[in-house]
Amino acid sequence: MKINKIRLRNYRNYQNLQLDLEHGVHFIIGKNAQGKTNLLEAIFYLSTTRSHRIQEDKELIREGEASFVIDSFIKKEDTSFEQRICVDEKGKHLFIYHTPVRKVSDFIGEFNAVMFCPDDMRLFHSSPKVRRKFMDMELSKMSKQYTSTLNSFYRLLKERNACLKQETINQDFLQVLTQQMIQYEIVIIKQRYQFLLNLMKYCKPFYEELSQDQTILSFDYMSCVPYEQEEVMIEELKKKYEKALPRDLMVKQTTVGIHKEDFMWLLNGKKVESFASQGQKRSILLSLKVGIVHMIHSVIKEYPVLLLDDVFSELDQFRRKKLLLFLPKEVQIFISSTELEEIPDLQDRAFYVWKVENGCISKQ
Repeated sequence: MKINKIRLRNYRNYQNLQLDLEHGVHFIIGKNAQGKTNLLEAIFYLSTTRSHRIQEDKELIREGEASFVIDSFIKKEDTSFEQRICVDEKGKHLFIYHTPVRKVSDFIGEFNAVMFCPDDMRLFHSSPKVRRKFMDMELSKMSKQYTSTLNSFYRLLKERNACLKQETINQDFLQVLTQQMIQYEIVIIKQRYQFLLNLMKYCKPFYEELSQDQTILSFDYMSCVPYEQEEVMIEELKKKYEKALPRDLMVKQTTVGIHKEDFMWLLNGKKVESFASQGQKRSILLSLKVGIVHMIHSVIKEYPVLLLDDVFSELDQFRRKKLLLFLPKEVQIFISSTELEEIPDLQDRAFYVWKVENGCISKQ
């Protein structure tokens, strides 16, 4: 999978940008605040329909304009297709082959991009919500069933919370909602657990190559119920909801469930956020992203585009080379940096250098 062409209109500081892109490694070079990360963000937006930096889409619209448009031409192994995203005051509009796409879940996964950026370090230190968002977003790229199930669960959760806020609680309706939620939660727990297992399988070998030490990487999935046979999990969830009901009624919201889960990464059995050095954390994050690249390929048989925002400047020559050795040549890569660092052995890959200056990009 690769992106052959992208056009940005009134996106961030780009008024009208069009790039024809080849397969290989693309170095995006420029001073700070010129638009390097904005370009990578736009490519990532095509994959997830959201920014990795902000919540409000309207903040992506160029100042003084009413909307932005991202057009792209995507090449897969067996086919090519066009994608378009337009955001205006009425909301977000998605198109594939110029045909409107009504559901975001039908758009996500058609084009996949994986991003590594400095802000990813917050994955270790921020709230559980940030880690759940990371897992949900990556799973959504690989499984439309997961996306659909998760959306269905949150619709029911919203209904249950609304029911809990009523002056007179309909206990029968509350029980029906809870039973339906449990069925969706079982599916979600299974897929989250399998995601973490598979991610470890793919990222551990790369982490060992990067770290060059004896540390062992593992994870701890703090599920709302222990991962057991499905019948056991259903019964445990029922007990959890029954026990939490008095508290739910008091605080008027649902206090247990998959929307409260968390997971953490461990080095030699200890929490990464507390015991790992900055260098180790960076190596773990890079390993996770490389692992996800391989995971996506194992599921959909296509490699995603990899976006590395200001990463090479923090890696020595040894680790840059290791990174490219672990990435198959089929992966299209975009690397942003303030200056062109010494280029590592690109393993016979084609590479291209683009200079960004005040929202304008030129090929060097």
